[in-house]
Amino acid sequence: MLSCAALLETAEGSSKIWLRRTLPLDESRLLKLKEMFNSKFGSTPKFYVRAPGRVNIIGEHIDYCGYSVIPMAVEQDMLIAVEPVKTHTLQLANTDPLYPDFSTTANNICIDKTKPLWHNYFLCGFKGIQEHFGLSKLPGMNCLVDGNIPPSSGLSSSSALVCCAGLVTLTVLGLRLSKVEL
Repeated sequence: MLSCAALLETAEGSSKIWLRRTLPLDESRLLKLKEMFNSKFGSTPKFYVRAPGRVNIIGEHIDYCGYSVIPMAVEQDMLIAVEPVKTHTLQLANTDPLYPDFSTTANNICIDKTKPLWHNYFLCGFKGIQEHFGLSKLPGMNCLVDGNIPPSSGLSSSSALVCCAGLVTLTVLGLRLSKVEL
């Protein structure tokens, strides 16, 4: 689990060029996310998860069918502040007011495939981990999502949200998957 400071240290250790170019923006973004989380849930996030958007140089969207692509990560990303809770309630909020809050029981996830609502992408990542490990009971959590990937832009904002949700769920459960498995 990464604190705000540790997230910056980890990012610096793995991608110094990216962080140095955008450090002031990222630090203020993390602090703003932390403040919004506190305002929304009345507590401090215990960790943060980030997944970048991506662009496929060759093979747009065919990777979903098992074909090869040549992807490239972009600076735009999804960032989620997380707090595990003792209840079995999954509470999702978004920093963008266009995306309404969502709450459900963590043990009865239903994804409405007919409605492409933002929270359904989070639920896909959450449920994917549940099914992969054959888990019946999942802990609750409070999550605040912040994204700067333009929706419907071809930069895979939905995939970034699904990946973040999977990483959030793995971290809360104390489980691991390799990058390939994820």
